[in-house]
Amino acid sequence: MKEEKPKYGWYVRDLIISFIIIGLIGLITLIFGLYLHGILRIILICIGVVLMFLFLWPGVGMTALNLTIGDTLYLDKSMEALYKTESLQILDVGCGTGRTAVKIAKILQNGGHLTGIDIYEKKAIAGNSLYTVQKNARIEEVEDRTTFQYGTAIDIPFDNGKFDIVNFSSVLHELHMENGPEKALDEANRVLKPGGYLYVSEWNRNSLLTIIFIGIFCFVFKPYKYWRKLIEKHGFQELSYQRFGGFGIFSAIKNK
Repeated sequence: MKEEKPKYGWYVRDLIISFIIIGLIGLITLIFGLYLHGILRIILICIGVVLMFLFLWPGVGMTALNLTIGDTLYLDKSMEALYKTESLQILDVGCGTGRTAVKIAKILQNGGHLTGIDIYEKKAIAGNSLYTVQKNARIEEVEDRTTFQYGTAIDIPFDNGKFDIVNFSSVLHELHMENGPEKALDEANRVLKPGGYLYVSEWNRNSLLTIIFIGIFCFVFKPYKYWRKLIEKHGFQELSYQRFGGFGIFSAIKNK
């Protein structure tokens, strides 16, 4: 009998597919233009180059990113707080298919528990669904120490001071509503215990590797200094900032 394996999917899979298709159209347009003459040749070559620059570059880059990241974006090795307290209560906001949440849950011992929330829908980004994350937790044998449910980053459905750790893994930049990241950090502060730990991981817009991977779309992200100021503004003291290529992980503690 074939062993069942977890399915975490690719980051922004549908977006990658769309970018590559549009980029390939640009490549075809460029090649076709090379065989023409006059103004039409110039127009088609310019259109082809622009489409390849805007779409094929980030499409190929994000494909390479998904194929090479492996465990490098997992936060378990960077979350020192996991090893400081027994019976940890952890909240993973925007847990998706459980790529990070399950990895963290494997470390938990002595009554520790991880709760993951996400805005699950019938058709969500990268195949995220409540069924998928629960199935992955079962396959990875952490079903007994995890709970996954619907919840939003700006209105976390838990009481004040419930968690020892709150984790945002490449989530805050997705909050496009007014003051979304600010509201999410305020909510994290609310549900954390005094002296609780906050982890925020985001791509750094100013990193050369980020630019290489996603081209002009690096402007979707913020510079790491932006997140540093925001974290401190909303009641946290930064402990460390670790760089993994273009990816950065902030560790902070809630001010008492």
